[in-house]
Amino acid sequence: MARFVIDLGDIEMSKKAQYALNQDLQKTALEHVAQIDIKQPFALRFPEWLGLILRRDFDTLIKAENLVGEQLANIPLGFSK
Repeated sequence: MARFVIDLGDIEMSKKAQYALNQDLQKTALEHVAQIDIKQPFALRFPEWLGLILRRDFDTLIKAENLVGEQLANIPLGFSK
């Protein structure tokens, strides 16, 4: 199972730049997923934090989102100014 994390926490970026980078990273990930021969539909979520979550079904997607959200709550983070 592939997991990717990109953390630019010390880099000052405007909100506009952050959202643009997030959009580009989501697009790149989805382009690569689209090239995989997936026989079944999958569940996709763009959470309130930057990134995306993709799983085979909604139940595991919700569990993954909750798990990631719990872990993110323990990391000091936020948007640049």
